[in-house]
Amino acid sequence: MKRLMILSIAVLLASCVQKGITLDGEKTISVGMQSYQKGDYKKAKEELKKAIFKSEGLTPRQIMDARFALADSYYNREEYVDAIAEFEEFILLYPTSEKIPEALYKLSMSYMMVSPDYRRDLTYVKRAEEKAQELIESFPDSKFAIGGKEIIKKVNEIKAKHTLYIAETYEKYGKPYSASIYYSEAYEKYRDYLKADYVAYKLAYNLSRIEYQYSGEIERYKERVKEIDKEIAEEKNLERKNVLLNRKKILQDHINVLRDRMIKAREKAVEIIDFFPKVFPNSPYLFQIKELEKESKVDSFIKNKHI
Repeated sequence: MKRLMILSIAVLLASCVQKGITLDGEKTISVGMQSYQKGDYKKAKEELKKAIFKSEGLTPRQIMDARFALADSYYNREEYVDAIAEFEEFILLYPTSEKIPEALYKLSMSYMMVSPDYRRDLTYVKRAEEKAQELIESFPDSKFAIGGKEIIKKVNEIKAKHTLYIAETYEKYGKPYSASIYYSEAYEKYRDYLKADYVAYKLAYNLSRIEYQYSGEIERYKERVKEIDKEIAEEKNLERKNVLLNRKKILQDHINVLRDRMIKAREKAVEIIDFFPKVFPNSPYLFQIKELEKESKVDSFIKNKHI
């Protein structure tokens, strides 16, 4: 009889404890969701975190709604790093939720908000682009797809500025060939987001000055080849002579690469100088282009210079 009484008390206590946990979870999520709906995001995130961790007795739908509301509370409080973590987890856990388009949009926006300016690393900008692209492709009819397209536009503006910044930095430090690579990328990919005539002029300007980057280097390599020729003529050991011959070939190959690069760069500069007035008849850089044409004299330069 005593044993039966103890067992009955234990069952009753267990039932009360379980009931208490269930009521606490439901009460907490109710307070959290009400705070969220009222716009009290600080209280909402505190209560929702409790509800998620005390989710015994809550339905999967309640937990899903709480997770989205928590992520959105961080987003509305401009706590974007936490918003990123929560939205990423929400998308992973609930890929079929009707909230996915909104989650993708706000996740993309959060990445944009934590990204540094265009002169620094673009990792977060690229993540924003990936999420916006996923939104547009997966949910083209969603009202958030329009926002996704605006994010893509902003991403391209940042990428354009970033590419132009790198080009101008290389030019500043006397690396016209390296600068031309980035000016070319800026013109080919982002001319709709930049002053296209400025980028085209700068591309022609740097291409026509490749010689200043490589002519000295070529002359040094040529002098070294002459020295190696003397060493080859004097060397009696066949194995060491073969080493010198191989070294000479490497230098000559590199000289040929630089020569070819210079010739193609000048040809491209001529092409740009030729089409510039036709494509940009009202550009403020027309005078600079004409001066560049006079200064470079690309065609005669190629014929007269034995590079």
